[in-house]
Amino acid sequence: MMTQTKIRARFGLGIWGLVAAAFGLVFFLGGGAASYADDSIRMLVAALILGAGFIGYISMLYLTREKANDKALIRDERDLEIARQANEIALVAVLVFVFTVCIALFLGYETAGSLPVGWMWFLAYVTACFGLLAQAVATLVLHREMSGNG
Repeated sequence: MMTQTKIRARFGLGIWGLVAAAFGLVFFLGGGAASYADDSIRMLVAALILGAGFIGYISMLYLTREKANDKALIRDERDLEIARQANEIALVAVLVFVFTVCIALFLGYETAGSLPVGWMWFLAYVTACFGLLAQAVATLVLHREMSGNG
């Protein structure tokens, strides 16, 4: 049976997976970090992609909300516990991700003495995608572990 939590996690995974892939293509196929900040078209396209992701995600949350007369979407105490744990896991995952990317960028550009500003744009956009992907994945894993029947 599909609960509201599981439905939202699956849609979230799809939405943010597409957004992350589309942003990656725009960012890396156009010259990467070295030229990103100088290319206003790529910056606009990336912003539109991220904006579309947030609009899609908010729309999905609205469309999967609990309605007064609709009992089709089930949500119980287990779902609330899964959501709590998934949010905790996602927070730690984002902290580790940002730390790791920052250290990698430091080590990669330490001898150059400067970092292309495009990497800051990359970190900002990818952190948003990664956080929402991590929450969706954690929700699905926890849901599977706690359901007993997969």
